[in-house]
Amino acid sequence: MNLSQLYYFKKLVELQHYTRAAKELFITQPTLSDAMSSLEKELGAPLFYRDGRNVGLTVYGEEFYEYVHQALSKLDEGILAVKRRKDTLSGVINLGTPFTTLDDYLHPLLNAFSTECGSDVQIRTFQGFTNYLTQGLHDKLFDVVFCGKKEEETEIEYHPVLYRSLVLCVREDHPFVDLDRISFQDLREQEIYTYRRGTPIGERVFQMLEEYNLNKVHQLYDDDITMASFVSFKGDVAALMLDSVGLKLFSNLRTVPVDEVPLEFYWLYLAYHKRYIRSSTLEAFILFVKNYNEG
Repeated sequence: MNLSQLYYFKKLVELQHYTRAAKELFITQPTLSDAMSSLEKELGAPLFYRDGRNVGLTVYGEEFYEYVHQALSKLDEGILAVKRRKDTLSGVINLGTPFTTLDDYLHPLLNAFSTECGSDVQIRTFQGFTNYLTQGLHDKLFDVVFCGKKEEETEIEYHPVLYRSLVLCVREDHPFVDLDRISFQDLREQEIYTYRRGTPIGERVFQMLEEYNLNKVHQLYDDDITMASFVSFKGDVAALMLDSVGLKLFSNLRTVPVDEVPLEFYWLYLAYHKRYIRSSTLEAFILFVKNYNEG
């Protein structure tokens, strides 16, 4: 059973004539007849009886029509509501994001939203780290943000949108540069820099490294760009960092996958405050982002 069959059924009930119904539906009469036969077969009951050149409803058809009429009416109302919302979406959305979304995610997303929902919505983007962005939701500086997940933030709604891999970053003249892969066992004596503790990404890295007893790990950095710049300048060190836009700014850096690091190491989330009232425009944006990623 599909929507086309239900719309065909409703039209045939209204006109009580196969030829006229088929004409208004812009299909052939055999197509309409086949659709109704399939529907009756699936339901296991006759819906129509012949009355000369016209058709009438059986008791099964009359009962089924009540439900079909209600369902299609609600569906049509929903379609109109969406169209009205799309036609009237306007206003400003303050969106916070880390630099991690800026390579291949954020701008295609915003462009797709503008194409589908119209250009009357102004989206202001602000960059920052997860702790700042999360606090900005509480302080109403931002309507919605992309950020890491903080488990203690029970008033924030999180929806996963994309992940970034954690890789070893080295300069092109580093001894590790030609390796296809590396393990933490091979990194025991290597000077390694990574994200500062107290940030979601820093804590995630710390929890992973605890069991490997690496001797020379320094958790000092808040962001990818500063860390990548340091490795680009000081070639005898390495960095455990996300494979994102920060790496792409320096042509002399290379990445090496680490055996023990899962591909989906660090997730970024769409986040918004649960208790604050959201405008229809913001609700539309949130729904669009969720469907964009699921698609």
